Amino acid sequence: MKSEFHKIILLGLILIFSGGFCVCQQEELPPMPSNLPDTDQILFLNGKVLKGKITNKTNYEFSFTDISNKSFVIDKYRVFSITENNKESIVYEYDTLSGNFLKVEDMKLFVYGERDAYSSYKPHFANYSALVVGAASGFMMQHDQSFVYLPIPLVYTSVTLLFPTKVNQKRLQETKYIKEDEYLRGYERIARSKRTQSVLRNSVLGMIGGYLIGLAVNGNSDSK
Repeated sequence: MKSEFHKIILLGLILIFSGGFCVCQQEELPPMPSNLPDTDQILFLNGKVLKGKITNKTNYEFSFTDISNKSFVIDKYRVFSITENNKESIVYEYDTLSGNFLKVEDMKLFVYGERDAYSSYKPHFANYSALVVGAASGFMMQHDQSFVYLPIPLVYTSVTLLFPTKVNQKRLQETKYIKEDEYLRGYERIARSKRTQSVLRNSVLGMIGGYLIGLAVNGNSDSK
């Protein structure tokens, strides 16, 4: 009875540990303002943003130096738009033969949705629950000496795919596209990808932590 009580207490400590780890992991540096002087910007078709200075332009590529002074040559077909002197110029062209099936305005909405998901979507609850599930399953795997719990991170990650993501309007710089279908599709694509990757990562980390704690506690109990 006493050992069972200790295990209940330990599971409670795992939950507290998981919550604290989750909070620490999610603290991030504030995003760099997009209106810095002399800062150009490249917006890729996948929604990612690169900031720095465009040093040269041709019909096929851009030469670019980022804020850490690293130089790149970027193929034009990967880019949706460039921003120079706070003025955005769209370089994407609607062309079904080259695989650009969305018209310019639709692609703009889609890419803006992707961009905003990268900068604003934070799956806090999913990360926390993944750590808890992973820690509990790792502890039980060690306690029962059974690998039946090993697939739980994959199973739990698959379950989260059943639930839609939600746009966090408070984190958006502007909300005028929030009701546009293509914007929401772009946002959903990146948000779902971010959530899936973070849930899998955190559940695996939680399982490792839970297993190690179980090994320490149950090992000490067995030695008495």
